Amino acid sequence: PEPMIHICDDWISISLASREAVFAAARNFSSDKCWTEIVPGIDSVAIQFNPALLSPDEASHLAIRQLGTEVSETYCPPPAIVIPICYDAEFSPDRDLIAQKLALKSTNLSTWHTSKTHRVAMLGFMPGFAYLESPEECPAIGRLENPRQLVSAGSIGIIGNQSCIYSFDSPGGWPIIGRTPLRLFDPSRDRPALLTAGQTICFESITRQAFDQWPQGAME
Repeated sequence: PEPMIHICDDWISISLASREAVFAAARNFSSDKCWTEIVPGIDSVAIQFNPALLSPDEASHLAIRQLGTEVSETYCPPPAIVIPICYDAEFSPDRDLIAQKLALKSTNLSTWHTSKTHRVAMLGFMPGFAYLESPEECPAIGRLENPRQLVSAGSIGIIGNQSCIYSFDSPGGWPIIGRTPLRLFDPSRDRPALLTAGQTICFESITRQAFDQWPQGAME
């Protein structure tokens, strides 16, 4: 199907047929400095242009040309990344709930979780906040009946095939399975966000001692 394009002020939103097409389009657009921001979504990509340099029609025509006809075949995923995660009881307040939903023992939860591969579906909600998806079947866990007023940065939430990593302290309603000591967003870096849409993630279990000794503010 033809991509659907919507223009609003200095933004263009393009709906595409597949996740691979979204990632490929984002990659194509990132090679052109005329786009001031590129935001891949679940089934669309949004690009921002400078209206002082391009009219909406010019930007739209440029975007269509850059999409190309073989966009889904040009996708090259970013390098995979290993995320350390501590499953200590303090960092996994919902492990009993999650284990019950998965019909597992709580003591086996970390082994189950680290055996799964995840992919970053998109960044959103707040800077560096990553929404993850797993291609493997997983029973629905669902959200908490009463969201927390404070979820610590680095916490990993899971509701089934979908997961997330909180980049900052914030309210949240996802059941929490663990926490990473890595910093997900640092505005002082050339690439502020640690994770990228389309990136494969593997979780690696670490001890509480390793978590406490991790360099503060480290992104790797």
